[in-house]
Amino acid sequence: MTLSIGERLYILFHQVMFLLTGLMTTLGCQWLFYKGAATGDSYLTQLSQYLGMILVGLLIPSLLKRKSQTYSRLATHEESIRMESLDDNDRNNEKATIYVEGAVPHSSLLKMAILDVVANFCVTLGFSLIGSGMYQVIYSSVVIWCAILTYFLMDRTLTKVQWFSIFGTSAGLAICSLGNMNSSDLDSSNGFLLMFGTLMTLGGTFFYSCIYVYSDYMLSKQDPPPLPARICCYIGMYSTVISLIWISIYTLPRYDQLIHIDDNTSNQVVWGMYLLVTVANGTHSWNYYELIDRTGSVATGILQGLRAVIVYGLSHAWYCSSDSAQCFTVYKGFGSLMVILCVLLFTIGGNGLSK
Repeated sequence: MTLSIGERLYILFHQVMFLLTGLMTTLGCQWLFYKGAATGDSYLTQLSQYLGMILVGLLIPSLLKRKSQTYSRLATHEESIRMESLDDNDRNNEKATIYVEGAVPHSSLLKMAILDVVANFCVTLGFSLIGSGMYQVIYSSVVIWCAILTYFLMDRTLTKVQWFSIFGTSAGLAICSLGNMNSSDLDSSNGFLLMFGTLMTLGGTFFYSCIYVYSDYMLSKQDPPPLPARICCYIGMYSTVISLIWISIYTLPRYDQLIHIDDNTSNQVVWGMYLLVTVANGTHSWNYYELIDRTGSVATGILQGLRAVIVYGLSHAWYCSSDSAQCFTVYKGFGSLMVILCVLLFTIGGNGLSK
């Protein structure tokens, strides 16, 4: 199917925005950590992410309209075929071309929201310790975890290239860990924190892959399935409530201990950054759904790898002088490159998972 110039430009727009908003969310959160406006356990940056997920709900009317138009075109095409040959199944076929959104399983979404809160806590705490560069590299391996889980839980197969990519990614992450170990003395508290942050980020990435596989299972087994954007919005709502409970019980009573905004940074600038990160999270989710629908998981996976490369480079250039965890080393550079290349090889090598 040949795409028109307008459709190509629309896809290019979402690809560029996907990269830009991905950079904004990662580097924006890193800025908040460095300015003392957030900590890994304050749950303030997590709250901005969940509010962004809620913003995706604003797109639901337009997404439903586009779905209805697509099914309407299918109905018109099938009707022209049935003009030549009519049978008893015509009415059933006509019903099948009318888009009907499936019911939302709120109990399942609540479970995913709880798991998301745990995953977000792990990756954010790890993020605050290891920095944006290493965080983005480790998080890019989420597609590998998803592949392993769907292989064992959903009976999907993997190609030899994908299995090679999985082992290559594991080796790359191990090399990155060696880079963290060599970046400072293991007996020092800094070395321990870097290792702890790496493990927390890796664990949170695994939990996120569980959420994605759970969502995939729910959408593939339920007929008709609910709209993915609606699932995103509801998970954001449930997670926001849980986050507010945590902030009320834990963060606010310890606000003076956790939050120490830099003297040279005004509160208005901090609030502005939180607003930017929230809007970027919502826009990033919108770009993700549009690209998955129009270009598929392979192209989106390649963009994730490119995002990891850019974040790693910018983090080294901007933050190495003030945070040694962000600095480029031979171990971390080689391991990160290995992870990114293996993730790209995985997404290209098998065109995703086959059922």
